[in-house]
Amino acid sequence: MPDATHADTPDGALRRSLATRFRKTRARTAELVAPLGPEDLMVQSLPDGAPAKWHLAHATWFFESAVLVPFAAGYRPFDPAFLQLFAGRDDRLGAHLPAPALRLLSRPTAAEVMRYRDHVNAAVLHLLERVGEDRLDAVGDRVELGIAHERRHQERLLTDLKHAFWNNPLRPAYEPDPRGGPGAAVPQSWTRHAGGLAEIGRDAAAPGFDHETPRHTVLLRPFRLADRPVVCGEYLDFMADGGYANAALWLGDGWDAAQAEGWRAPLYWEWRDGGWQVFTLYGLRPLDPAEPVCHVSWYEADAYARWAGKRLPEEPEWEALAARRDDLGNLLGNGHRHPRPGTGRGEPPWQLFGDVWEWTRSPFMPYPGHRPPGGADDNAGGRFMANHMVVRGGSCVTPFDYATATTRHFLRPADRTAFTGIRLAEDG
Repeated sequence: MPDATHADTPDGALRRSLATRFRKTRARTAELVAPLGPEDLMVQSLPDGAPAKWHLAHATWFFESAVLVPFAAGYRPFDPAFLQLFAGRDDRLGAHLPAPALRLLSRPTAAEVMRYRDHVNAAVLHLLERVGEDRLDAVGDRVELGIAHERRHQERLLTDLKHAFWNNPLRPAYEPDPRGGPGAAVPQSWTRHAGGLAEIGRDAAAPGFDHETPRHTVLLRPFRLADRPVVCGEYLDFMADGGYANAALWLGDGWDAAQAEGWRAPLYWEWRDGGWQVFTLYGLRPLDPAEPVCHVSWYEADAYARWAGKRLPEEPEWEALAARRDDLGNLLGNGHRHPRPGTGRGEPPWQLFGDVWEWTRSPFMPYPGHRPPGGADDNAGGRFMANHMVVRGGSCVTPFDYATATTRHFLRPADRTAFTGIRLAEDG
């Protein structure tokens, strides 16, 4: 057993770094639910969503089942039933409940779930302090995976909560609106890439998910990428020009979805008192034409691009230009949970990281040479490699240290509940 005081050694630095990252991640989730009451924590409106209370417990379950149970000698689970109750979709670590049943979990109470979190937090920090050097790397890998897992659930928690509040006739606000008046749209400009060979994908040594590896070489044709996302005012022009009524702009499946669901505007847009309003985590407010359009499906993004005479970016194109940028936009942790207009600062303003996830026209498939990992992360991304499209860049509810040039997320093409927007591309 190592000395509890830990000298300034590489192992000691690793322990401190892991403990700090773990504390910050867990504290951020607690901050996100601080404005909520017990009733808010139980509500679920999406069939494949989850109540906030379940997100709290499931993220905790991961650390208990994947870190403490296999690595902490003598550890006693907070409640053995929780190892199955909050197991999510992972049958290897416990029989899971179907998503519609999660809204029925009035017990355990919210207070008991928070005690569960406190119990697991203390146990993980104790393990990081005491685990032997021969097992520290293995424990660290699992803790890093748990941190990435919880960050993703932070975004899902806010996404599910927004939809639930929107379904409430009162249209309640999650928290007070910190913004001032409407912004001013930044003029559209374009950046050209000459094409050629480019390296994309995450280095295996960097933290992240299996589907972001391995790093590999791609051949790009010359292309241009818009310097900012499509804004609401531009999308209003698409709507006014009959974009939702012109079948020629839509792929067959997209047209069928739009007709079946009655799409006439992005999700959360409402026509009231002679103008468009948009529901946000700050409640209902007038639509700002200068802010990036948000909550559009891949089908809508593709139709808009056709109407504009452009296309959506290929995934490698997006990353090739994003790799040159290190500026972060509006992300979780910046204090604003809704897309904001570009500032116009910089050359150009970009907004590549944050505000809205940006649809690409690339299907979610494995990279060449991809090997599914074993253990707790067994094929974590691979199980979704069918019927999903890649989104890039992160949104206003994506943790700021999760949005990088290599971050690769995936959604079904009809999904409109995620904070998704549009960036245009063209050949040449």
